[in-house]
Amino acid sequence: SFWIKSVRNRAREIIYKERREVLDGENLNPKILKMIETIAQSIISNHTSNGENMENINKEGLLAETKSVLGIDNLSSLEENGSIEDITEELTSKALELYKQKEIEIGSENLRELERVVMLKVVDQKWMDHIDSMEELKTGIGLRAYGQKDPIVQYRLEGFDMFDQMIYDIKYDVVKILLHIAGEQRVERKEVTKISGEKLQGAINTLNRNKVVPTKTTVTTVKNEGPEIGRNEPCPCGSGKKYKNCCGKNA
Repeated sequence: SFWIKSVRNRAREIIYKERREVLDGENLNPKILKMIETIAQSIISNHTSNGENMENINKEGLLAETKSVLGIDNLSSLEENGSIEDITEELTSKALELYKQKEIEIGSENLRELERVVMLKVVDQKWMDHIDSMEELKTGIGLRAYGQKDPIVQYRLEGFDMFDQMIYDIKYDVVKILLHIAGEQRVERKEVTKISGEKLQGAINTLNRNKVVPTKTTVTTVKNEGPEIGRNEPCPCGSGKKYKNCCGKNA
């Protein structure tokens, strides 16, 4: 239908624009630095609730994810019970400084090339996953009619949610890969291809096996049996979390 095509076309245009920027040799460093800031802030948000209330921060989970994604295992402001703003500022600053150090270690030219290779690899992988997910959504969207919901409206809403999830996942994976792979060893120009091939695939495989926490934006996909649970309803497992942030994150 028209609406199904429009949802797909919007996603395709944005993704193809990203690919063209990479293939045209555009300097991606400003974009990468912005991604690092975004992911650092989202990691804090993943482990806090009720705004600035420090009593609701999950310190253990926060440190686990900062170590896994950004390679940072110590936050003095967290240990000293600083404010959310202080913790966010320290984490963002440390992540950016770590990336600058990576550039010193392997050289600006090498890092620019590595940024392009990683971005292209992750964008292509996530885009293919998104296409598969959208096909699954299209196949099962008719079930929404049982709840007196317009299937086309639900397709648009869930399709946009899935697209937002994909964009976030691209940023998350690009940041994680670059902060872990870029400084593993000193490299010469001729070695970048080897890093971006064998090591990059290994890093992606490891990343996919070791997800630490749910990503910030969650997606509801189609289930063919059992009662439908609202995304914002309490999870039936009894965790106290919303369904979309618990058992429903990969449903």
